[in-house]
Amino acid sequence: MSTGRGTRGQRFFARWYPSVMGRAEEAGQAAIRARHLAHASGRTLDLGTGNGYSVPHYPPAVTELVMVEPNPALREQLQRRTQDIRARAWQILDGDAYDLPFADASFDTVSASLVFCSLERPEAALAELARVLRPGGSFLFHEHVRGTGLRRVLQEVATPLQVRVADGCHPNRDFLGMFRDSPFRVAEVEHLRMPGGAATVVPMVVGTAVR
Repeated sequence: MSTGRGTRGQRFFARWYPSVMGRAEEAGQAAIRARHLAHASGRTLDLGTGNGYSVPHYPPAVTELVMVEPNPALREQLQRRTQDIRARAWQILDGDAYDLPFADASFDTVSASLVFCSLERPEAALAELARVLRPGGSFLFHEHVRGTGLRRVLQEVATPLQVRVADGCHPNRDFLGMFRDSPFRVAEVEHLRMPGGAATVVPMVVGTAVR
């Protein structure tokens, strides 16, 4: 759990991330989010909501939107986007991705966008999402991933610096590989390029896994 104003790293990240990612949103990332999140329905958990770029794209079929964001500075920005929420009910919470304060099988949909790169224990977070998702529910994921060839070399070289300046972001994460030993089954996945993204985060996967 984060308290107060957050760490220096969290505050630094919250100052520059919205403008940098905003360029990607304008270049086409927002359209990708809209198309993908149109599949959300029922009670929905958004893990690591950040400043809320995903918020306007949840459809009215979402009856309750629960947004978990541990960075206090980003939560403040997220509060200013609540007018964009189309769900009938919503809440914004601090939270621990490895110990979510929800009952088993209490959500119909869970989602994460550009979150798993920065988690210290991503496999544990994946297992926790599976715990709170009902059997047959959907996990909507939207993550940048490890590339191949020269790009993968670049990612490996850049990772130590990116971890420091981007609040723990690992551009060399093999996100899809985490599903091999998880309770989820990947139902569909698209391999895309992040519009307007930096060279280390261009490879991206968008898809659905089921519980």
